[in-house]
Amino acid sequence: MKKRILLIGHSGDLYGASRSLLKLAVILKEAEHEVFVLIPEKGTIYERLSQILPTTSILTDHSLYIFTRKSFKLRYFSSTVIQFIRNVSYISSIIRKLKIDVIHTNSGVVPGGALAAKLTGKKHFWHIREWFGDFRKFWPLYSFYMTALSDKIICVSDTMSKQFKKSEKIVTIYNGFLIPEAIELPNLNQQIAWQLRDADLVIGCTSRIRLVRKGQEYLIEAVGLLTKRIEKNIQIVLVGDFVPGYEEQRQVLEKSIEQFNLVGRVHFLGHVNDVLPYYRLFDLFVLPSGEPEPFGGVVMEAMSVGLPVIGSNVGGTTEQIAPCINGFLFENKNPADLAEKIERFLIEPEKLKTFGEESKNRVNTLFSMSIHKSKILEIYHSI
Repeated sequence: MKKRILLIGHSGDLYGASRSLLKLAVILKEAEHEVFVLIPEKGTIYERLSQILPTTSILTDHSLYIFTRKSFKLRYFSSTVIQFIRNVSYISSIIRKLKIDVIHTNSGVVPGGALAAKLTGKKHFWHIREWFGDFRKFWPLYSFYMTALSDKIICVSDTMSKQFKKSEKIVTIYNGFLIPEAIELPNLNQQIAWQLRDADLVIGCTSRIRLVRKGQEYLIEAVGLLTKRIEKNIQIVLVGDFVPGYEEQRQVLEKSIEQFNLVGRVHFLGHVNDVLPYYRLFDLFVLPSGEPEPFGGVVMEAMSVGLPVIGSNVGGTTEQIAPCINGFLFENKNPADLAEKIERFLIEPEKLKTFGEESKNRVNTLFSMSIHKSKILEIYHSI
């Protein structure tokens, strides 16, 4: 039965959660549902959504309430409550005006949609793509709020599901990925291109940059430790910009680069609109996150293009990487152990190819778009 669905996003960028929102929009539209999207700004995702949906179906509201660390500080409590109430009222008005049947909140940091759905008597699905381990005092209350006001809570990994108390409402559905067809090399600064061609190993990481959270400093230190022991030209390519408000962390990384004599071997390429061509530059993909990744989409992208992968041994990454089959897991926040895992590919370079082939196989058998699509639609059909 055709339904009118409101997808609520938390960002105007095109990083992991936003790319998943695009996939949801496509899946639901192809299933002949009428799809509307509410996002906080007209960012890059708006352009991509407008290729899928009529622009009249894409709503933007800068006041869309999104949890941040500031939300939990006492001095912001009253303004937070006021903003939340206004947000619930606004979303409720959208639901009534557009005659929405189902609200699908695409992120755990957007709380208003669930209550608006409850007040208007509509179904609500909540897609959880975040780890809330930093908010232990707040989490019992918020997880109760989520569970009480949702018909289904869709978690992107078993690790995320285990954050909640057991409930029939909780279900794990891995994000789905396609094996891309032939990908052209990106246009690259000629000097960087020469440096990468001369490398013994090119390591790539496509992620927003933030110390500890994304852990790029662990990767730099690991390569620094490794190159002190062995005479190999290892190049690091970082694709992605700094998390807003943390731009000064580049100075910390640059000091580390100097400390480990890696000047000219670490390349910051910043944000790119189409990241897939950049994977062709890499021999190996590393996601060195210091905090648990819910289910790193960038790991899956790397696997889908046939790259071996290394990630830390916490969070959803442990469900993506099969150790000694398509990559390795290193001890969380341990650059020395990461260096040891990288070295294995220098000792046995044939693993770069064999592990890369296994990465593609895992995407096809466990994380394909067809599996993801069927499980999402099964939930919609159930209502």
